[in-house]
Formats: sequence, structure tokens, C-alpha cells
Amino acid sequence: MAEPQAEPFHVALSALRERLQDGTLAPGVRVTAVDLADELGLSTTPVREALSRLAGEGLLEDRRGQGYFVRLLGAVEVADLYRLSLAQLLIALDPRRANRVAPALAGPPDAEPAGPIDPVAGVEALFRRWVAATGSRPLYAAFRIGQIQLGPVRRLEARLSADLDGEALALLASGAVSRAERLALLRQFHAVRIRESDRLAALLEAGVRDLKK
Repeated sequence: MAEPQAEPFHVALSALRERLQDGTLAPGVRVTAVDLADELGLSTTPVREALSRLAGEGLLEDRRGQGYFVRLLGAVEVADLYRLSLAQLLIALDPRRANRVAPALAGPPDAEPAGPIDPVAGVEALFRRWVAATGSRPLYAAFRIGQIQLGPVRRLEARLSADLDGEALALLASGAVSRAERLALLRQFHAVRIRESDRLAALLEAGVRDLKK
């Protein structure tokens, strides 16, 4: 029996979220339904619906008469998104909550990877597993939106830090350390980025200027 095909709207929504998070759709870029529909092999209707949904989630700007644009974050927004990320992860890791693990979302337990990793994608996946393991849909939905917004910022972190690999490996192996050590790693991870929010926002803006040249 053939596998059922995903609804076109969800195909478009998933593809757009992935492209926003990995920076394929860069901050400041205009996103057009026609071009995306051609790339995804869909009609424009589900793509427009997906664009409207993402604008409602704050991931895109709907500039009336001009179309949809990827939001460009300022320094305060960058810092606040990292603060929110930390707060949501601390909620997820709170031992007092009664976790209801969602196997389809939670993935495998934390373990140090055997081979090379992409430090940004690896940490993103780890954080998603921690939040998904709570079984809380509101928490997971809010966390996912924030991580998509932070995606392009996170892919600039290598320009500010020489040890993303070591940092990622420590977090990925944190299942083997005490809860206090895990939380210390988590707080340090976010504190460094909050402190560098001005520089990260400046790099984002420079990227937009380069696109316009």
C-alpha cells in the first residue's frame, strides 16, 4: 500500500520553517508564494496559507502591498529570545514536573555522539528533545517558534566563538553529569549569547546589507 501523502499546507509549512531556521531564507529576504510553490512542487494556495500562518506566529512580516519578509531581529530581541530559550528549557528540566514523554518527539536519550557533529544543529536537536519529553504541547510550540527565530542568529555564533564543538559536546554528554552541572552548562551557553547579542544583531544586519548590494 502506498504511503499517504502529507497535506500540501503542512508540506509547505514544514519546508518554510526549516528554511527559516537554517537561514536558507535569510533575514530581510522577501518570500514569494509563486517562487516557493515552484520549488516545492505545490500550488500557490497552500503556500500562501503557510506564509499567513508564519506571519501570525511572528516568523514573517506581512508588509501590506509588498509581500512577506523574513524578520530582522535587533539586539534586544536576540537577547530576549535567548532568555526565553533558557527559561523554557529550565521549565522542561524542572524535576518537580510530572513529565509525560512523547516518544515521537523525544528521540533517544542524551549521549555523546560517536562521530563528528554539526554543533548548532546538534544542540538544537538536543534542546528539542528535552522540551518534547515534557509532553507539553504549549511549551513545545512556544519553544519551536523561538528556536526558528534564533536559527539564523545561531548560525553566526561560530564567528564569535572558537569552541562551538567543545560546548556542544559538553551539552550532548550532559546526561552523564549531575543535574546541577547540566544546568550550569545550560546557563553558561545562554549567558554567552545574551552578552554577545549586540554583535550577533550587527552580523545579521550586515548580512542584509550584503543581500541588497
